[in-house]
Amino acid sequence: MSDLNDPRRLIGNLMRLGTIDSLDLAQGTVRVRVGDLLTGDIPFAAPRAGAVRIWSPPSVGEQVLLFCPEGDVEAGIILGALFSDAHPAPASDTSCLIDFPDGTRLIYDGQRHKLTIAIGAGGSAEISAPGGLTLNTDVTLNGKLDATGKITSASDVVAAGKSLTGHKHLQVQPGGGVSGAPQ
Repeated sequence: MSDLNDPRRLIGNLMRLGTIDSLDLAQGTVRVRVGDLLTGDIPFAAPRAGAVRIWSPPSVGEQVLLFCPEGDVEAGIILGALFSDAHPAPASDTSCLIDFPDGTRLIYDGQRHKLTIAIGAGGSAEISAPGGLTLNTDVTLNGKLDATGKITSASDVVAAGKSLTGHKHLQVQPGGGVSGAPQ
């Protein structure tokens, strides 16, 4: 702890820049390198840590702002992160972006009112909604659709230009014959 009789030194030691040296994810702590000094295990701040919790641990090499109450580095807390040459800003516009190391990105462009979710190569997505999922928009699907349950439509279904409710069958004869292909 800094000498409390030296206010200039105390103020200078309240905030320090450092880089994450190691993580203990089970404990939610990190060790920070500040010049030649390596802290002990100290906590890092979370955006939310009550009924709503957000877990986003820092990464090794990430530049951080270390707050040291009374100038005591061992009582320090990581308040936030700063972009650096090793980890530059992932965008240079007004969008909100979360960039993951595997190439996955969540981007919201407020000027265009557009949300983009791009999953890194080989990745997948899953939505679990026991109460159901409602999409209130037109949907374009570029790919195969597999369903394990019943598919219903309140309107017509059209496949390869053939209407399910409005197509005609040629060569229909009374009795047990089979009709021709839909027209």
